Amino acid sequence: MTLYISATFKELTRKRVFLVTLILTFVFLVLFAFGVRELAGMAWQNRVSPAERLMNSMVLMVLGLFFAQFLASFFVLFSAMGTVTGEQENGLLLAVAARPIPRWKLYLAKWLGHAVWIAVYSTVLFVSVVWTIHSLGGFPVRAEELLRSFVLFLWMPLLLLTLTMLGSVYLPMLGNGIFAALLYGFALFSGLFEGVSSYGETHPALEKFVLLTGLLLPTDSVYRRSLYELMGGADWAGLALADMGPFSMPSVPSNAFLLYTVGYAAVLLLLGCRAFSRKDL
Repeated sequence: MTLYISATFKELTRKRVFLVTLILTFVFLVLFAFGVRELAGMAWQNRVSPAERLMNSMVLMVLGLFFAQFLASFFVLFSAMGTVTGEQENGLLLAVAARPIPRWKLYLAKWLGHAVWIAVYSTVLFVSVVWTIHSLGGFPVRAEELLRSFVLFLWMPLLLLTLTMLGSVYLPMLGNGIFAALLYGFALFSGLFEGVSSYGETHPALEKFVLLTGLLLPTDSVYRRSLYELMGGADWAGLALADMGPFSMPSVPSNAFLLYTVGYAAVLLLLGCRAFSRKDL
């Protein structure tokens, strides 16, 4: 298994998009830290109250993690959209599949290899954003809430990875990338639309669309639950996220919905293993 994890890392480093992702990530973190420091300095000069400083740090946390999860999803899409069909077109998959191991184990090994490096990348993003706002913006962090939020933040790109790898069994690399990106965009849009809809009534058809999108790809719901946990749960999240326009959180995904996401990922992995075992190489 370690061999496949290291092979996946070598494969990722050979792609130009890997270098582009690292550059974009570095630029984002530097600019974000600079912006937080400047805002914190302005707040200190204006002698804002501790309550206002806390609210400002919460707003920065929402914005920072929103773009962080967007970068993590970008990394997933461009690293995993050609996992099967891309390697099949290059002839690499036939050489690997010729080894005396079941195909479903090979599929799981590829998933695990991508999952490890996606988790590492997401960890860097999450820790960098939270540490920046905690140290410069004065955002209070408690270990238990931080751990719950961190686990959910990692779970979000892994859900997208599971869907993207399943699509790579059936669709060509470019088509799978477009399909996964569109579905992720719909999920992101549904979350933003739900935040806007909290200000007034919406058409029932749009509400059904948001619900269906959340079931097809629950990444945004997991992200919002991660944010809810980091904000202190019911103690502070309702106050901080009640009036932020599209970033508002009128409802919080329940524990039952989180269990649904586990079953969702398990079913997609099972379908992927089955489809890959029957695929003509």
